Amino acid sequence: MKILSIPNENGKMTCFWEEGASSGKKPLIICLADKEEDAQRDLNLLFSQANGASVAALVIYPQTEEQIVGDWLYSLRQREDVDENRITLTGTLSAADWVWRLGSHFPQWFAGICAVGGYGDPYEVRAMKNVPVRAYLVEEEPQIIRKEKVAVNVDQLVMSLLTAGSECVEMRSMYEKNPWNKAIQEDGVVSWLLEQNRKHQFQVIWLKPGVWRIDDWFSSSCYLIEGQDKALLIDTSLGEGNLAELVTSLTNLPVEVAITHPHGDHMHWVDSFDRVYLHKDDIALMREKSDVFPATFRYPNNSHTEFIPIEEGTKIHLGDIDVEVWELSGHTAHSVVFVDRSHKCIFTGDAIGSGYIVLLICSEEHAMETVEQYRESLMKITPRMSELKNFAWLGGHGIQENGCDPRHQQDYLAGESQYFNPIRQQVMLDMICLCNNLISGKISWKSVIDSPEHYCNTGSAGIFFHFI
Repeated sequence: MKILSIPNENGKMTCFWEEGASSGKKPLIICLADKEEDAQRDLNLLFSQANGASVAALVIYPQTEEQIVGDWLYSLRQREDVDENRITLTGTLSAADWVWRLGSHFPQWFAGICAVGGYGDPYEVRAMKNVPVRAYLVEEEPQIIRKEKVAVNVDQLVMSLLTAGSECVEMRSMYEKNPWNKAIQEDGVVSWLLEQNRKHQFQVIWLKPGVWRIDDWFSSSCYLIEGQDKALLIDTSLGEGNLAELVTSLTNLPVEVAITHPHGDHMHWVDSFDRVYLHKDDIALMREKSDVFPATFRYPNNSHTEFIPIEEGTKIHLGDIDVEVWELSGHTAHSVVFVDRSHKCIFTGDAIGSGYIVLLICSEEHAMETVEQYRESLMKITPRMSELKNFAWLGGHGIQENGCDPRHQQDYLAGESQYFNPIRQQVMLDMICLCNNLISGKISWKSVIDSPEHYCNTGSAGIFFHFI
């Protein structure tokens, strides 16, 4: 057992750590306790069942600052020996309030959560609706008032999740002395925690009638839109769960796929579907070399998926709805955006970023040429902006409207966000200005080369250059 000290303004927090026996990246079970002796005992109990996973037990107090805990959790996600998609959370009865609090404020960091008792905010907890939760009801008052806000027990927290649409929360009763120990020793909690994996999970967000956003573990967003005769899935994200099964649970219509650009986080395992719309030049590249776009196919020698060529002006018919194709190259040579006038949405993939930056991938030698071509593509669309009045602009990584710093992308859930920049017309206009500033030298090329990740910005628009 290792002891890790975590410095903070109130002295330090203590974490007890047991390294799993398996090699490489390992699952991690995090346990919260409010006493050191409890943390050590609970760590030993969990580790005895961990089956090669690592276990961390954090001593946490009511006055502990959430920011410090958040920094600590994030540091664990960065460890080379931790599988960030298999981090789970639990805690003793005395620390259960913290389990609900951290789960509500950092839901995308946990593959599963086991809460034994405790109180939480019934509104904030709904951020956990896509996280597998096993909750144990113990003998506690149904509600309390804390800092002039209502906090409710497990029974009401679970109902809050269910009424928000959760299909992965389960409540059990544990009216026993030492209920957490009983649950761990006799109810298979550790095995259940180790079964959870964020790569297999999706977050479904209903946007409006006939439009859903689906996020994966990687923060990629795909979108399902319904017409009268069929539905269209825009991109397939990077998830390893059964996306085809998920979308057919959302619509009774046959589903076809349209791809904004053939990167792995947007066209992963596309052979789960029968009909796929893709830019004609990308299809030509695939025919020349079948593996030109890695991770496209789950199954080798796929023959059942039909690729249908699209280009500027193509209309995909869904019955009463036509989805239009606009070319917007830059992020890739043949990136497109999809315009749905019926639902008043434009789906932009990564063509103009998702609220923080657009990524331009090129050699340093051809960087300025890429910028010039990108500006030209942007300027072809700007005369059509009036057609998109009051449209929702929906990008390929929805959470990036909160920035690209994964430590702080979820700050809004605790009311602490300091960044918000949704895609909109102004981002397009600022992106053109940014390109002009680079071409004219107003932004010096040396400053781009010298900056971290070769970053530059103007107004609400930013560019990262990735040199190959």
